[in-house]
Amino acid sequence: MKGLACIGLSLNIPGFPKSNPVTKTFFNLVLKELRYFLKAHLINISENEAVEVCDAAGDFYLVACLKGDLNLTAIKQVCEEFETTHPLGRFIDVDLNDQHGDTVSSGKSKICFFCLERPAIECRREKHHEADELRAFMFLKMEVYCHQQHEEFIIKKLSSLALNAILTEISLTPKPGLVDKFSNGSHSDMNYQAFISSTAAISQGFNELIRNGLTFRDNDLTKALPVIRKIGLEMEKAMFEATNGVNTQKGVIFLLGLSLFAYGKIFGQSDKFDTEYFRLVIKDICKNLTYNELINKSNSVKSHGEAVFQKYNFGGARSEAESGFRTVFEFGLPQIKDIEKLNDEALTKSFLAIASSNMDTNILYRSNIEVLSQFQSLCRIALEDFTAENYSNVIDYCKKENISPGGSADLLAVTIFVWSVERIGAWGE
Repeated sequence: MKGLACIGLSLNIPGFPKSNPVTKTFFNLVLKELRYFLKAHLINISENEAVEVCDAAGDFYLVACLKGDLNLTAIKQVCEEFETTHPLGRFIDVDLNDQHGDTVSSGKSKICFFCLERPAIECRREKHHEADELRAFMFLKMEVYCHQQHEEFIIKKLSSLALNAILTEISLTPKPGLVDKFSNGSHSDMNYQAFISSTAAISQGFNELIRNGLTFRDNDLTKALPVIRKIGLEMEKAMFEATNGVNTQKGVIFLLGLSLFAYGKIFGQSDKFDTEYFRLVIKDICKNLTYNELINKSNSVKSHGEAVFQKYNFGGARSEAESGFRTVFEFGLPQIKDIEKLNDEALTKSFLAIASSNMDTNILYRSNIEVLSQFQSLCRIALEDFTAENYSNVIDYCKKENISPGGSADLLAVTIFVWSVERIGAWGE
């Protein structure tokens, strides 16, 4: 290529054909990794003029190295390092040709990737292994690697979307009775920075929740609940450490914890999101949850949610989960479902739709059913006639009654998360 040194990527596939769906997926993954690897080592390549082909000889990529500070020996060492550090590096050939087209060789022999005993060239020359045996071995290893990489992609993507959903809800300003960027709402023991610190702390559990969902195989999904709860308790501990004992996000830990696990399970089976199946998974995990934890419970020490249930018979987050997030899908999500990009007005309307229908146990614990009913009525008015005055009336009422619709805020975070996942569509990389 115009008298420049070139780097070539190919796979060591014995026999024919040398390309199939598995090798193609593997090749594309390796190519992406190689590009990052070269860039990290300050090797500049001419991507616009790169050649990528797939034919009877297999998948092949060739790109010119732009002139830089590294000489050919240093570039060759980087190419060899990529091979030796890659988990399946023996299946990969990263070759370097000089500006005349001659191969730059290190002169080192490679060990056979199958027997790991003799030099590869010796095994190949003396035919120590059958081509079909080698191919089956390689294809299986490649398939497992591609599957693992796809799972890691899902874990990272879902974790990122969950973190964004929480931060988006926290940052929505102004909010009635809730902590936002410029107000502590009805709270004297927490502020915006406390929520940022808390969110960073609980995010350490996101990957584990998704990974457990990906690997869960029991048909009885209620058995997933202790798995989710264990991780959730670890997240709660991290939250309390970050906030000096203040409960900022127990509700969102529970609701998003269920969601992350459920999404992991779904994407472990298919690359396409199915709304109804997601709701069914949540329902199955939380089957009889209200009865088991609120009705059939003898513990005399009661949480806020348990105390509210005993007085008003509203199950709060547990009932919401048992319904498959009814409030999220019937009220919150329709307000933002068709928009291309989230904005404050759409998010505020989504919150009002949720708050106008949610029997928020946070409000009931602080106040009573009459105050909650009046709050819901004001939210409905503000949603139907979305003016600054009507929304201010909701904010002023929360301030007057010293109430905080924290349960509705948690459901807004779940709504944002679901919206974000649905926007992805098919989850192939």
